[in-house]
Amino acid sequence: MSDYKTEVIILRSWKSKEYDRIYSVFSREYGKMRVVGIGTRKLVAKLASGLEPFTRSDIFLVKCRYLDRVKGVIVLRQYIDLKKNLDYLIDGQKTINILEKLLPDNEQSEEIFIALKEYLKLLNNFSEIKKEKNLKGRRPGWQEVGRLAQLSLLWKVIYQGGYFPRFHKCIYCGQKIKERDSYTFVLSRGITCGCQVSKGHNLQFNLDKNLIKLIKFLVTQDISLVQKLKVDNGTIEDLKRFTRLILEQITERKIIL
Repeated sequence: MSDYKTEVIILRSWKSKEYDRIYSVFSREYGKMRVVGIGTRKLVAKLASGLEPFTRSDIFLVKCRYLDRVKGVIVLRQYIDLKKNLDYLIDGQKTINILEKLLPDNEQSEEIFIALKEYLKLLNNFSEIKKEKNLKGRRPGWQEVGRLAQLSLLWKVIYQGGYFPRFHKCIYCGQKIKERDSYTFVLSRGITCGCQVSKGHNLQFNLDKNLIKLIKFLVTQDISLVQKLKVDNGTIEDLKRFTRLILEQITERKIIL
């Protein structure tokens, strides 16, 4: 056996044996992985606080045959304000549940790790953003910021996973799509220029050109920048529905956003 250290964000945990827990974590160096905490369900367990969901920690692990064992924890950030607010905690948990379905095991992605860290930071700072909710200007209220941050994180994962939709060429004729006000998107495939009409309207989605621009922004820019966006509720709801349909195509499971 050998020891090693890695920076992780705790995603969730579940009971194992009498006093143990198994943890799903996202590591900066190793991607999504599962580790075991021996005795972390005991009231006096020293490691437990650093292994709570929505916690960023350095964990020290012992290499084992099945699941690597946690032998030490250094807490880097607890996201205390997030854990105190039930509404934002529920939103965060929904996002984590989706990430667990999307992210492959043991595939390193520092970009996604940083994006997840920024997402939790933004949720944690809700009180500062909420103060600006009634101020005039370009910044939306907290609910819109939180939703855009969630969608930004999910679209980054979609892009990194190689599932990003084809927006620039027609899926039927291969011609470059000319800019217009709206497009027809055939789910799991891409945009059509209208050269063919696809059967089965339930597999199609009408995309506004501004929605496509917003998706590209969310994929390429830091999550923290969503605070500066001016996006109306209708556009956010359209993006939410489109994102859910894309995720359900990828995971072949029902997705709740």
